[in-house]
Amino acid sequence: MNITNLFKIQREISNELAVDSNLSDYKILARKNLELTIKISDLARATNCYKYWISDDPILDNNKIFEKYISCFIQIISLGLNNNYTDIEEVNVEPSEYCLSDEFINLFIDINDLIISPSKDHFITLLEDFLSLSINLDFSEGMVLDGFYQNSPLNLAL
Repeated sequence: MNITNLFKIQREISNELAVDSNLSDYKILARKNLELTIKISDLARATNCYKYWISDDPILDNNKIFEKYISCFIQIISLGLNNNYTDIEEVNVEPSEYCLSDEFINLFIDINDLIISPSKDHFITLLEDFLSLSINLDFSEGMVLDGFYQNSPLNLAL
């Protein structure tokens, strides 16, 4: 998947964002990492993949799951921009051999790796694993890109 334009769009959004000037760069990054962790947790909750008990839960809302997925994707691109990984042009998207719950656990590990040892390689791993999740959720590459473009605050403001 080509992500070059996604960084450009996210840069425009970030330039318009009012950030608390009392926060250090470290605190801003820590909060962005926490925000991503919370958003991915919320996405996992929406899929019910964590449940191991039998229940009469309502049918899953694929639109809500997709919205949450795109929100996470936007946050990941924002982290890449924040860490200056914007020279990444292409990301491999391969199907995962893991079940959905394992994919989420792997994403938390990826986030932790990126926090503990920030590097472009760790960011690429996070991106690849997150985009791989889209396959398991039955979201095509085109759907994901369209969702990103349609849900960017710049587009919503038009």
